[in-house]
Amino acid sequence: MKQALEQALQAALAELLKDHPDAVAPEVQLTRPKMKEHGDYAASVAMPLARLLKKSPQQIAASILEVVQWPDAVVGADIAGPGFINIRLRQASEAEALKTIMLAGESYGKQVVLADAEKVNLEFVSANPTGPMHVGHGRGAVVGDALASVLKAVGKKVHREYYINDAGVQIGVLANSVWLRMQELKGETVVFPEAAYPGEYIVRIAREVLEKHDYQQLLAMEEDERSGLIGGEAIAANMAMIRDDLNAIGIHFDHYFSEQSLHASGRVSALIDKLAADGVVYNGTLPPPKGQEVEDYTPVEQQLFRTTDFGDDVDRPLAKQDGTPTYFAADIAYHYDKYLRGFDRMIDVWGADHGGYVSRVQAAMKALTGREAQPDVLLVQMVNLTRDGKPVKMSKRAGTFVTLREVVDEVGADAVRFNFMTRRVESQLDFDLEAAKQKNDENPVYYVQYAYARIGAILRKAEDEGHAIGELDDVDVSVLTEHEEQRLVAHLLAYPEALQKAADRLEAYRVATFAMRLAADFHSFYHKHRVVTDDVVLTRARMLLIKAVGQIIRNALTVLGVSTPERM
Repeated sequence: MKQALEQALQAALAELLKDHPDAVAPEVQLTRPKMKEHGDYAASVAMPLARLLKKSPQQIAASILEVVQWPDAVVGADIAGPGFINIRLRQASEAEALKTIMLAGESYGKQVVLADAEKVNLEFVSANPTGPMHVGHGRGAVVGDALASVLKAVGKKVHREYYINDAGVQIGVLANSVWLRMQELKGETVVFPEAAYPGEYIVRIAREVLEKHDYQQLLAMEEDERSGLIGGEAIAANMAMIRDDLNAIGIHFDHYFSEQSLHASGRVSALIDKLAADGVVYNGTLPPPKGQEVEDYTPVEQQLFRTTDFGDDVDRPLAKQDGTPTYFAADIAYHYDKYLRGFDRMIDVWGADHGGYVSRVQAAMKALTGREAQPDVLLVQMVNLTRDGKPVKMSKRAGTFVTLREVVDEVGADAVRFNFMTRRVESQLDFDLEAAKQKNDENPVYYVQYAYARIGAILRKAEDEGHAIGELDDVDVSVLTEHEEQRLVAHLLAYPEALQKAADRLEAYRVATFAMRLAADFHSFYHKHRVVTDDVVLTRARMLLIKAVGQIIRNALTVLGVSTPERM
């Protein structure tokens, strides 16, 4: 209905502007008035034309109404305020869409993924393989996974990717931490440096390595060789743990990309050579870091990338003082690799502490590909984990933080996924473990899932009493005239638009918000009206209405990776 109305108004604008061949008609976008007496839809399209046509918006709106060809469902339209066009529909006319929803089922709101659809590389989580995932990683994981589902639902080809940071200083620290624990398990007295990784998982890895390799042979190895072997074993063990943690909340990747593979294949050094050949690399020195007092700062000549030519605030080094590539060099090699693999768009989900890193990567990609503001970066704020309002103590398993898996095991994957999606990513999230386990209206996932389960219970009871929806074409939906009924219908019709908006703005949380509001509308309807009544026609119509509500709740929760239990 909304599309039909917008098309009718767009055609009227074209007629109105036919004597202005150079004019571009504004795009018609209808909104729902907050007050029912203002009609079912409103359009502000007359206002942008005032200067062009040299008439008041009210006069232009009147001219539009003279030529517009409304669909049959429109019973009237009038002009309000400074030139708004308010449109009124025949009572319950939109309820016919309930039949469309049920025929479409799980595909309602979705678009078909065509062969030439935009190819999107969505990189998320990418936690260092040095230990288990913490709840902050978990929020980024859920955000990325839900966004991937949203983008796929609107017709994008989405590739979920995890970038394994398996090179650099932290891997050496990991290997040394495991080696120290191995020596301790063999009865040696060891001193653990402050930088060493704590946690029971390091001891577990140490035991596993000792079971697979002879300790005396490891002792006899050169330090670099031993560190490489133990580091490889530790990375494999931690990645297996991370995959298992991700699986526990239903997240699976199309590809795990190794940073080490970039170095081993020579792609990092090849990229630096390419940038040098393109004339965007020079040898120079950098000033001390901004906002920091550095005593006896000695500038060192380095190989610098002219990122300031492409929007960055300072040129960036590509190699360390010892000549090895910087993390930045590897990172731009990785993103350039995505470009070479044919992705039309790159989206990265990072922790909020990486905010200062965005401009330099985007500058590098502009230099390499000519694309602006790529990758798109979502910066996810941390999670404040509490129990009854008090901060949760750190985990023995991890040593320094509470692991994602501990939270999932306590409150369940659905509670974790849905609660992580209830706020914008740039907002910090307070997650209370006890509240997440409650079976009441204060627990958002329970509130939505209970609406779905209640609908199923109502329909089963109605069918047990001999009621049935029957053939969709035979259901008379014109009887759905109550305010709560029409509010539900309007909400259901808004689902495709909500899904599209979530994709366009990269805000998957909008789907969770939509589901909560739909559940609230359903609960409001349920408390005021009976589904099964003495009126057979009304009963069938209401059964169809709530079944459609259940279908859309199911569709929305499926996009979010949350289950829809039939009974609660």
